[in-house]
Amino acid sequence: MSTKFVIQASDPALLEKARRVAQAFVQPYMNDAVVGIVFLGAIVRGYFDRFADIDIALFKKQGANLHLPHKFLKVEDLEVQLWVSDYEDELTAKWDMSRRWTYAQAQIYYDPAGKIAPLLQAKVPLQPDERKWLLMSGLTLSVWYTNDLTRLWVERGNLISAHHMFDQGLNYFFDMLFGLNHELVADMKWRYYCVAQLDRLPSHFAERIQETMLLHALSLEELDRRQRAFMTMWEEMKPIVEAEVQMTFDEMVQVV
Repeated sequence: MSTKFVIQASDPALLEKARRVAQAFVQPYMNDAVVGIVFLGAIVRGYFDRFADIDIALFKKQGANLHLPHKFLKVEDLEVQLWVSDYEDELTAKWDMSRRWTYAQAQIYYDPAGKIAPLLQAKVPLQPDERKWLLMSGLTLSVWYTNDLTRLWVERGNLISAHHMFDQGLNYFFDMLFGLNHELVADMKWRYYCVAQLDRLPSHFAERIQETMLLHALSLEELDRRQRAFMTMWEEMKPIVEAEVQMTFDEMVQVV
């Protein structure tokens, strides 16, 4: 994944410590019972702060008992999270988007038989049909949520639900932007941060999305203002997405 992680609070010394702890922790598990070890999260993305933890995935042979400690543990005051699974089960398991996004930024640390690299290559990449769906559903559902469903709740007299629908529409718009950039959709915790780092975005995205997300009050006037700000971006992206999927917006609506 091309997204760059430049976290202001990152501590280079703490990052180095976390990497050292991770490497030392997995040494006892580099044996015949383990097919592969993969580092995930902060230590791979290149940042570490007091909120970060060390994520380690162990792919073990089916039936192997590694006598592992608890999934969550502390090592040198750093939290370590272990993700353990049978390699054989993973060959046929379906990985959701969040897991694939996580592994798209993985470091294979131990793979003696060369099995983990092909596994990740098979599981992780965004497929062409998935990308097309992100583009179509993102364009159509974002405008449906930010306009039609918000109006529905205005008519029902619940402005909180109307603004909530608007916020959900922004998530679909972000899905479309990830698809446009040939990227997996980032985990919700990272969704906005990562979308803002993408290359293909509406012009002046930082300023316009801030205006769209800004909420002064749960009022109809604020909803109207947010919708106007959003629609300027949506209208800019509509012909781009239509060209990418070779369908008109109306045709996409019929499919989605």
